[in-house]
Amino acid sequence: MRLAQHIALAVTLVGSFAGCATTRIPNTDVVDSEENRELIAVAERYRHAVEQRDVRALLAMAAPNYFEDSGTPAGDDDYGIDGLRLLLSSWADSVREIRYECRYRRVTRTEDGNHASIDYTYTGSFTLVRPALVAPTGTVAPAESILRTDPAREPQSNLGPQDSWQRRVADNRLEVERVDGHWRIVAGM
Repeated sequence: MRLAQHIALAVTLVGSFAGCATTRIPNTDVVDSEENRELIAVAERYRHAVEQRDVRALLAMAAPNYFEDSGTPAGDDDYGIDGLRLLLSSWADSVREIRYECRYRRVTRTEDGNHASIDYTYTGSFTLVRPALVAPTGTVAPAESILRTDPAREPQSNLGPQDSWQRRVADNRLEVERVDGHWRIVAGM
Protein backbone atom coordinates (compact mmCIF):
# COMPACT_ATOMS: atom_id res chain seq x y z
CA MET A 1 0.00 0.00 0.00
CA ARG A 2 2.83 2.41 0.79
CA LEU A 3 4.33 1.94 -2.67
CA ALA A 4 1.02 2.91 -4.27
CA GLN A 5 0.86 6.07 -2.10
CA HIS A 6 4.42 7.06 -3.09
CA ILE A 7 3.64 6.54 -6.77
CA ALA A 8 0.46 8.62 -6.46
CA LEU A 9 2.42 11.39 -4.71
CA ALA A 10 5.13 11.32 -7.39
CA VAL A 11 2.54 11.54 -10.18
CA THR A 12 0.86 14.47 -8.40
CA LEU A 13 4.18 16.31 -7.97
CA VAL A 14 5.21 15.76 -11.59
CA GLY A 15 1.82 17.02 -12.74
CA SER A 16 2.16 20.10 -10.52
CA PHE A 17 5.61 20.95 -11.89
CA ALA A 18 4.45 20.44 -15.47
CA GLY A 19 1.63 22.93 -14.86
CA CYS A 20 4.20 25.57 -13.85
CA ALA A 21 6.13 25.32 -17.12
CA THR A 22 5.85 28.33 -19.40
CA THR A 23 4.21 27.47 -22.70
CA ARG A 24 5.73 28.66 -25.94
CA ILE A 25 4.14 29.50 -29.25
CA PRO A 26 4.64 26.34 -31.34
CA ASN A 27 7.93 26.22 -33.27
CA THR A 28 9.27 29.34 -31.51
CA ASP A 29 11.10 30.25 -28.32
CA VAL A 30 8.48 32.95 -27.63
CA VAL A 31 6.23 32.83 -24.57
CA ASP A 32 2.67 32.09 -25.62
CA SER A 33 0.37 35.06 -25.13
CA GLU A 34 -2.25 36.79 -27.24
CA GLU A 35 0.02 39.81 -27.76
CA ASN A 36 3.01 37.68 -28.78
CA ARG A 37 0.88 35.61 -31.18
CA GLU A 38 -0.26 38.84 -32.83
CA LEU A 39 3.35 39.99 -33.30
CA ILE A 40 4.53 36.60 -34.59
CA ALA A 41 1.65 36.76 -37.10
CA VAL A 42 3.01 40.13 -38.31
CA ALA A 43 6.47 38.59 -38.73
CA GLU A 44 4.97 35.62 -40.57
CA ARG A 45 3.13 37.94 -42.99
CA TYR A 46 6.48 39.62 -43.61
CA ARG A 47 8.20 36.25 -44.14
CA HIS A 48 5.54 35.12 -46.63
CA ALA A 49 5.76 38.41 -48.55
CA VAL A 50 9.55 37.94 -48.80
CA GLU A 51 9.14 34.40 -50.13
CA GLN A 52 6.55 35.57 -52.64
CA ARG A 53 8.70 38.57 -53.64
CA ASP A 54 5.60 40.70 -53.05
CA VAL A 55 6.97 44.24 -53.09
CA ARG A 56 3.52 45.82 -52.68
CA ALA A 57 2.83 43.79 -49.55
CA LEU A 58 6.25 44.58 -48.10
CA LEU A 59 5.82 48.31 -48.71
CA ALA A 60 2.33 48.17 -47.19
CA MET A 61 3.88 46.67 -44.04
CA ALA A 62 6.44 49.47 -43.74
CA ALA A 63 5.69 52.44 -41.50
CA PRO A 64 5.95 55.94 -43.02
CA ASN A 65 8.91 56.60 -40.70
CA TYR A 66 10.78 53.44 -41.76
CA PHE A 67 14.54 53.82 -41.27
CA GLU A 68 17.32 51.32 -41.82
CA ASP A 69 20.90 51.81 -40.71
CA SER A 70 22.04 48.57 -42.45
CA GLY A 71 23.85 47.48 -39.30
CA THR A 72 27.03 49.32 -40.23
CA PRO A 73 28.70 52.30 -38.55
CA ALA A 74 28.87 54.27 -41.82
CA GLY A 75 25.89 56.49 -42.56
CA ASP A 76 26.20 56.34 -46.33
CA ASP A 77 24.21 53.10 -46.54
CA ASP A 78 21.29 54.28 -44.33
CA TYR A 79 17.88 54.80 -45.93
CA GLY A 80 14.26 55.60 -45.18
CA ILE A 81 10.98 54.64 -46.84
CA ASP A 82 12.02 56.01 -50.25
CA GLY A 83 15.27 54.03 -50.13
CA LEU A 84 13.31 50.93 -49.13
CA ARG A 85 11.01 51.43 -52.10
CA LEU A 86 14.04 51.70 -54.43
CA LEU A 87 15.78 48.71 -52.85
CA LEU A 88 12.68 46.52 -53.10
CA SER A 89 12.10 47.39 -56.75
CA SER A 90 15.74 46.49 -57.52
CA TRP A 91 15.41 43.40 -55.38
CA ALA A 92 12.36 42.17 -57.29
CA ASP A 93 14.40 42.28 -60.50
CA SER A 94 17.53 40.70 -58.98
CA VAL A 95 16.03 37.77 -57.07
CA ARG A 96 14.28 34.83 -58.70
CA GLU A 97 13.48 32.24 -56.04
CA ILE A 98 13.41 32.67 -52.28
CA ARG A 99 13.08 30.37 -49.34
CA TYR A 100 13.02 32.28 -46.06
CA GLU A 101 12.75 30.34 -42.81
CA CYS A 102 12.57 32.02 -39.42
CA ARG A 103 13.05 30.77 -35.89
CA TYR A 104 11.50 33.37 -33.61
CA ARG A 105 13.58 33.82 -30.47
CA ARG A 106 12.09 36.71 -28.51
CA VAL A 107 9.38 39.35 -28.58
CA THR A 108 9.88 42.49 -26.52
CA ARG A 109 7.18 45.14 -26.14
CA THR A 110 7.36 48.61 -24.66
CA GLU A 111 5.21 49.40 -21.66
CA ASP A 112 2.81 51.47 -23.73
CA GLY A 113 2.27 48.45 -26.00
CA ASN A 114 2.78 50.49 -29.19
CA HIS A 115 6.33 49.41 -30.03
CA ALA A 116 7.86 45.95 -30.17
CA SER A 117 10.95 44.06 -31.32
CA ILE A 118 10.80 40.60 -32.85
CA ASP A 119 14.16 38.82 -32.70
CA TYR A 120 14.70 35.82 -34.95
CA THR A 121 17.27 33.73 -36.74
CA TYR A 122 16.67 33.33 -40.43
CA THR A 123 17.90 30.99 -43.10
CA GLY A 124 17.52 32.67 -46.45
CA SER A 125 18.17 30.79 -49.67
CA PHE A 126 17.68 32.60 -52.95
CA THR A 127 18.68 32.77 -56.59
CA LEU A 128 20.33 36.01 -57.71
CA VAL A 129 20.44 37.20 -61.27
CA ARG A 130 23.98 38.27 -62.08
CA PRO A 131 23.75 40.53 -65.14
CA ALA A 132 26.82 40.94 -67.31
CA LEU A 133 28.15 44.43 -67.98
CA VAL A 134 30.01 45.58 -71.05
CA ALA A 135 33.45 46.81 -70.01
CA PRO A 136 34.97 49.93 -71.65
CA THR A 137 37.08 47.64 -73.86
CA GLY A 138 33.90 46.11 -75.28
CA THR A 139 34.34 42.78 -73.48
CA VAL A 140 31.65 41.34 -71.27
CA ALA A 141 32.60 41.41 -67.61
CA PRO A 142 30.69 39.96 -64.65
CA ALA A 143 28.90 42.54 -62.55
CA GLU A 144 28.07 42.68 -58.90
CA SER A 145 24.39 42.32 -58.25
CA ILE A 146 22.60 45.53 -57.40
CA LEU A 147 21.23 43.65 -54.42
CA ARG A 148 23.54 43.95 -51.43
CA THR A 149 22.35 41.12 -49.25
CA ASP A 150 24.98 41.49 -46.57
CA PRO A 151 27.07 44.67 -46.74
CA ALA A 152 29.35 43.50 -43.92
CA ARG A 153 30.61 40.48 -45.88
CA GLU A 154 32.16 39.77 -49.24
CA PRO A 155 29.93 38.02 -51.81
CA GLN A 156 29.87 34.30 -51.11
CA SER A 157 29.32 33.08 -54.64
CA ASN A 158 31.07 33.11 -57.93
CA LEU A 159 30.42 36.09 -60.17
CA GLY A 160 29.13 35.57 -63.64
CA PRO A 161 26.28 36.30 -66.00
CA GLN A 162 24.33 33.22 -64.86
CA ASP A 163 22.02 33.05 -61.89
CA SER A 164 23.72 32.07 -58.66
CA TRP A 165 22.31 30.39 -55.60
CA GLN A 166 22.97 32.20 -52.33
CA ARG A 167 22.39 31.23 -48.71
CA ARG A 168 22.52 33.29 -45.54
CA VAL A 169 21.99 32.36 -41.91
CA ALA A 170 21.88 35.29 -39.52
CA ASP A 171 20.04 36.94 -36.69
CA ASN A 172 17.71 39.83 -37.37
CA ARG A 173 15.30 42.09 -35.54
CA LEU A 174 12.07 43.51 -36.87
CA GLU A 175 11.13 46.74 -35.11
CA VAL A 176 7.40 47.39 -35.28
CA GLU A 177 5.01 50.04 -34.04
CA ARG A 178 1.26 50.56 -34.07
CA VAL A 179 0.16 52.97 -36.80
CA ASP A 180 -3.58 53.63 -37.01
CA GLY A 181 -4.27 50.45 -35.05
CA HIS A 182 -2.08 48.19 -37.23
CA TRP A 183 1.44 46.93 -36.68
CA ARG A 184 3.89 48.44 -39.20
CA ILE A 185 7.60 47.68 -39.59
CA VAL A 186 9.88 50.64 -38.76
CA ALA A 187 13.23 48.82 -39.22
CA GLY A 188 14.70 45.46 -40.07
CA MET A 189 13.40 44.55 -43.53
